Amino acid sequence: MLQKQQDDYTDDDLSHMKKVVSYIHRHSAQQPEGDVENTRWRYSLMNWGHDPLKAKN
Repeated sequence: MLQKQQDDYTDDDLSHMKKVVSYIHRHSAQQPEGDVENTRWRYSLMNWGHDPLKAKN
């Protein structure tokens, strides 16, 4: 999807993007306390293309 122009997005593309954003939003709210660098929580988010440690910097 990163290679496409915004005008070329299909309804399926938009639906998938909404799903990803929704998952990341819900899962980010469940952040465990303490150091999260090597947690399943972080790796799960990274599988969806979001590294919570990079987002904070």
